[in-house]
Order: sequence, then structure tokens, then C-alpha cells
Amino acid sequence: MNDDPAMALLYLELHRAMCSSGYRVSFPELLEEREELIRRHGPEHWQMLGRKYLGEQGHWRLMLRCAGRMRADYMASHAVMPGMADAVRLLSERYEIGVVANQLRESGDALDGVGMGRHIKVRAISEAIGHRKPSPEIYLWALERAGCDPGEAVMVGDRLDNDIAPARRLGIWTILCRVPHDRRGYEAKDETERLYFASQRRASISRLDPSGPDQTPDETAASAEELLLAIERIAHRAAAASGEAEGRR
Repeated sequence: MNDDPAMALLYLELHRAMCSSGYRVSFPELLEEREELIRRHGPEHWQMLGRKYLGEQGHWRLMLRCAGRMRADYMASHAVMPGMADAVRLLSERYEIGVVANQLRESGDALDGVGMGRHIKVRAISEAIGHRKPSPEIYLWALERAGCDPGEAVMVGDRLDNDIAPARRLGIWTILCRVPHDRRGYEAKDETERLYFASQRRASISRLDPSGPDQTPDETAASAEELLLAIERIAHRAAAASGEAEGRR
């Protein structure tokens, strides 16, 4: 799923709450602060800004309000990336597929609604199971439900901190899949979204470089087509590694 419109919504709602609290900060100025936080700290920029301007309680109320809007119509702020539905269908013919995501329960209904749910065996959705990335528990929960060892699994994600590093620590194969912003299949609906997407192109946590070996993925991809090829390369590498281990025994 492309969650760019969801993040645009979060920042729009944050700015509205700031204005209601008396702050005279323009939306472009807020986005500039966002970009600087990403450069200095990486993830959690929205949460940090929410607490800074609204306080802990105000930020909590904002989170509930934003979650309520997404629960009411999840797909209004999310979109299936080009080619991903076909990629999931093709992969399901050879592999078992699971989702490991920090998301609302409604994301599962959304997968069903766009026709992808029938291809997904395991749904490790944070709000539903009580574990969140990057905690190893969410990955272990998914592995147990899938009935496979870490070396038999591949984690596909666009974040180094939440997807690649924790999966690697457990011995799961990893693919860093980062589709460029202008190829994610979503057009800005208004000026606010255009401003936010322009800010994303200047700074985004999905564009940060690995900080060390633990964040270095086994493969990379920038489209659904490249993802399919990356998974096949890992399948060959895993088979070769298994053969070598068997030979040593």
C-alpha cells in the first residue's frame, strides 16, 4: 500500500490543531521543520512535532482523531501501488504470503476490499495482535503462524529501522523495496497534498541510507517487477545455502 496520502492527512490535521492552539506557523514552515527532523533524527518526526506543539495529551487526541478518519474510510488515504496486486497474486502461486505491519485493524478489511486478502495467509497487523515493529515479537508471531523458520522467510519493506534491521537480526532474508514517489500511482488531490509530496521528495525516512551491516538488505527493488526478480534471486541463494549446509552434514 502507498500510505503517502495518509501521511499528508496526518500533517494537515497536525497543522490544523496547531492553528487552533494559537500557533502562527504556516504549512510550508511545518514541512520545513519536518524535513530537518528527518535529517537529524530519522523516524518519528510526526510524533515529535505533535508532542512539541500540542503536548502529550493534545498529541494523543490528534492521534485518535486521525485514526478515526482512517477507520471510517481506510482507502481514502491509501492506494495500491502499481503492479503490486498482480505481484501478490503471482507470488501466492508459489509462496505463502504474510503481512507484518504497524497498522489499524481496518487495513485487513482494506486488503480484502481490493481483492488482495485472499492471497494472504498470515496477518500480523499491530493493532490486532498487540505487537509492533521493530519489536521481534511481531516477526516471531508471524513466523509461528506461518509455520516456517526465519531462513525460509523473506521480509519486504521500505524502512531500514522497522523492516530490514529487525528481520535481519532474526535471520530472515530481506528486500528493501522503495518505489520512487512519482511512481507510486497516486496524484495529489489539492495544494496541501502537493506541498506535502514535494516535502517528501526533499526528505523521507524511506530514503535514508543504511547505517551499518544490520541495516543492509539482501536485495533491493524499486518496482513490483523488480520485487519479483529479487525474490527469485533470494530463493536461489537460500537453496544454495541449504545445499551447502546439507553437504557439510
